Amino acid sequence: MGKRAMSDLTGKIVMAIGCGTPDGQVNNGFAAARAFLAAGARVCIVDRDPAALDHARSALQTEGHLGAQASLEADGHLGENGPDFTTIAADVSDENSLAAAFAHCADVLAAPTVLHYNVGIVVNGGLDTLDAAAFTTALDINLVGAFRAMKLALRHMREAGGGSIITVSSVGGMRHMGYDYPAYAASKAGLMELTKATALQHAHEGIRANSIAPGLIETPLIHGSISGHYGSVEEMLAARHALSPTGRMGRPEDIAELAVFLASDVSAYINATVIPVDGGLIQQAARPVVKG
Repeated sequence: MGKRAMSDLTGKIVMAIGCGTPDGQVNNGFAAARAFLAAGARVCIVDRDPAALDHARSALQTEGHLGAQASLEADGHLGENGPDFTTIAADVSDENSLAAAFAHCADVLAAPTVLHYNVGIVVNGGLDTLDAAAFTTALDINLVGAFRAMKLALRHMREAGGGSIITVSSVGGMRHMGYDYPAYAASKAGLMELTKATALQHAHEGIRANSIAPGLIETPLIHGSISGHYGSVEEMLAARHALSPTGRMGRPEDIAELAVFLASDVSAYINATVIPVDGGLIQQAARPVVKG
């Protein structure tokens, strides 16, 4: 069976949250949105940053995908086949904002049958320096935001007779990686358990939920949130490449390919799992990514 047949998402409507692209750079979220489209899905791309949505829209239209605005005919109605994707700004910390995004997806594309939650912020600082407000912010965005999105997605999936929920967690929620970010670790660990609990409680409705746990992935995020742990960006890149059993960090496309698989019917019997995408990092003898 060919790769395209294995990854066929024709007829799927994907709610891809946190999938804009700041400055046009390919991050985990945008790579997933692009992969969903390439596999035949129609995608509602959600991000809190309107500029990131503008960059995503421009990049996808350049690649030949038909956005909601670009597909308007002269009379203001959508073309016969409708758009491949649409974009909308929403804040995962605001349930009303998220509800409006889901309604937009249903109106422009159709009710979503796949939820891809790719939202995460890194709040640095240990218990001695981190205040409760910052800790709570990390939990609200990384964990409670997923709860809000999953709660809204379930309503649509029940009506459709099933669906697939995909959350993006982290190996940082599975073991201490050496970084001083217990709020991030706690929120991602909680996200894994929330995903598994949701999967088991709603499996009888044809709804699956799985979590992808990226390891050392070379994304724009690490240059802003992690590079400060090292003497230079070059030192950071070299150290992270060296730590992987494969000798290199992963790419956003490595996360995206698994997301497409989990969204597809090929993975219909995979449920309540956490799948590391880390080149084997989590299985090797424990050693921190940075000294600490």
